[in-house]
Amino acid sequence: MTQCLNPDCLKPNPPETIFCQSCGEKLVLNERYRPLKIIGQGGFGRTFQAVDEYKPSKPFCVIKQFFPQAQGTKYLSKAAELFAQEAQRLDGLGRHPQIPELLAYFTQDNRQYLVQEFIDGQNLQQELEESGAFDQSQVVELLKSLLPVLEFIHSQQVIHQNWISRSSTRCLLLHW
Repeated sequence: MTQCLNPDCLKPNPPETIFCQSCGEKLVLNERYRPLKIIGQGGFGRTFQAVDEYKPSKPFCVIKQFFPQAQGTKYLSKAAELFAQEAQRLDGLGRHPQIPELLAYFTQDNRQYLVQEFIDGQNLQQELEESGAFDQSQVVELLKSLLPVLEFIHSQQVIHQNWISRSSTRCLLLHW
């Protein structure tokens, strides 16, 4: 399935479709990133699991679409500026084994997008819902696994909010 990115449509389409069958919008971003499904949504936008069709292995990636919920020119302008700053921060952080790599940042159809490495796994909320509350040793183990990336991020002067995937103990820096 290919997910339409038009905020007024968001209809699913057959896998190899080029244009949305409902609204006619182009489905592949930047001639390479095909959105498969919505995996998150918040105040600043939506997050989609996608595939990078440019690479032979067709790896999964994550598309973050800037789409703020609040209205008003001043608010939208500031939100767009913050979104661009997040892209710059991620790019400036370079590669760290616990931070998903920034693959691209661009504007298409008057919408801003970030593309990041896809990290498979559950977030902390999903883990708690599935397994219940952590005991003391599990909490200590989790916190110890996060210390290296927190130290690195703080050394780069970045303020952050984390969603934690226990399976990979990677922190997603962008938050909505």
